[in-house]
Amino acid sequence: MTAMMNDMSKKAYYNSLVISLLYVGVGTISVLCLYPPYYADWVLLAALLTIPVNFISFGLMYSDSGNWLLVLPIQLVVFFLTWLLVYKWLKKKY
Repeated sequence: MTAMMNDMSKKAYYNSLVISLLYVGVGTISVLCLYPPYYADWVLLAALLTIPVNFISFGLMYSDSGNWLLVLPIQLVVFFLTWLLVYKWLKKKY
């Protein structure tokens, strides 16, 4: 029984890591690409889909596009919080 619980916990751990990394990663890239020369058509859609994890960074970039160095530590903190929340949700689900 304990081995099965440990296996499910590992599965939730790795799945939550991948989900959080992809979701927050796409959000970070979309926020950093909001201004030229990197702006493209996909950026607006990606920014809207990931707004729950990048609203602080979006506001920071909207106020001054030169603040891109501040976006990275903010998104790192958001990544760890998202990872924790997704892990707890998946652990309960499994």
